[in-house]
Amino acid sequence: MPDSQSQPAIPPHASIEQRLAMNLRPDALKSEQLRRAHADWYRLRNGPGIPDYRSFDICDFSYVVGSLNMMEVERDPWRFRYRVHSSLAVRNCGKDLTGLYLDDYPSEMHRENIKKFCVHAAQRNEPTIDIAENIMLFRRRMLYETVGLPFGNPAGEITHLALAINSRPVVSL
Repeated sequence: MPDSQSQPAIPPHASIEQRLAMNLRPDALKSEQLRRAHADWYRLRNGPGIPDYRSFDICDFSYVVGSLNMMEVERDPWRFRYRVHSSLAVRNCGKDLTGLYLDDYPSEMHRENIKKFCVHAAQRNEPTIDIAENIMLFRRRMLYETVGLPFGNPAGEITHLALAINSRPVVSL
């Protein structure tokens, strides 16, 4: 697992590219469930590789089942299909995308950010973390945290991403 050095602060209006370049660590996450999903992914590994998708069991992640999206990864060109679109994500965007491609996501700006996140995560053999602390999403200011967990085939290619999300409105005082 990653080291426990202090995480630098996330700039208030950092782009998705800037946040991904920070290689955020789990201690930066506000959600205990996302930190747990991150740790549990490491427990599922067999050696240095990624867990095999064929051995994926939702029961291993039952504590985030309502906020866990499963994306199928296609390459050349990059495309991502929602195998499961979580109830939290459906509530946030107002549309169930299960079985549909990310191209069908209703918000163009958020769709592009999700795609950048997925492309980044689909090229790494470890979890990817993104935290946007004050993002405008569907006319609401939100805290939005995502942990992308790669799963693959016996050859070690990433074929699926489990995206565990935490989102809630930002409360201003």
